[in-house]
Amino acid sequence: MDLDFNTVTQFFGKLTLSTLLPALIYLIGGLIISRLILSFLDRALNRSKVDVTLRSFLHTAARLVMHFIIFMVVAGALGIQVTSLVAILSVAGLAISLSIQNLLSNVLSGLMLLSIKPFKVGDYIEVGGVGGTVKEIGFVHTKMLTIENIMIYIPNSDVSSSKITNYSTQDKRRFNLKINVSYDCPPEKVRKVLLDYISAHPKIDRDPAPFVAVSDYKENCIEYVVRAWADNSIFWDVYWDLYNGLDDLFKKNGIAFTYPNLNVHIKQ
Repeated sequence: MDLDFNTVTQFFGKLTLSTLLPALIYLIGGLIISRLILSFLDRALNRSKVDVTLRSFLHTAARLVMHFIIFMVVAGALGIQVTSLVAILSVAGLAISLSIQNLLSNVLSGLMLLSIKPFKVGDYIEVGGVGGTVKEIGFVHTKMLTIENIMIYIPNSDVSSSKITNYSTQDKRRFNLKINVSYDCPPEKVRKVLLDYISAHPKIDRDPAPFVAVSDYKENCIEYVVRAWADNSIFWDVYWDLYNGLDDLFKKNGIAFTYPNLNVHIKQ
């Protein structure tokens, strides 16, 4: 304790007006320059299309860097050994970074997601087999709300390393209906009935035109594929509307759905 007290006493004993005045000028000048740079950075970020969360991070990071530079300059002006201080801070920084390695990985992944923008808040996405609407892209987690109204927090490192499917980026979306029909129904008749049904829907796009074709001859049925385009915002409304009308359509036209069945012949 005596040694520490003596060291402090010696340090303050060396302080004179000739050392304090430059340090004070550096401090005030550094703070003024720092504020001007941050103001310029904020204006530039506001004019850009950078995400709000990323703007906040860049502002904070720039402020910390400039304050660190100011601290080092003022410390040097006061006669403090800056080299030793930098070495100590480097070792401390390395130890801290190793202890929070996973956290840093999530933060860096969050910055990557905010800069690349594979999705944005409000998009419906699927990540690692989990689907939901993006509610927040944080520095550590991405928050998603499923259709069951369940909030899911996914670490950003998992999001960035997984396959991301974004269903909201395009204005138009194509759906594929697969319908199994009995072999007793003529394929040309089934194709015409389905094509007329799809084309008559008011919310189906005419360009590209709807498409119906036989996609497979299965053991108990013929599989038909129906393809058409609709606006992404009403995609599921149209999808369920078409499916729900198939039963009445087939009954009116004498077309039968099929189901797995087995014919057993008993030999006397």
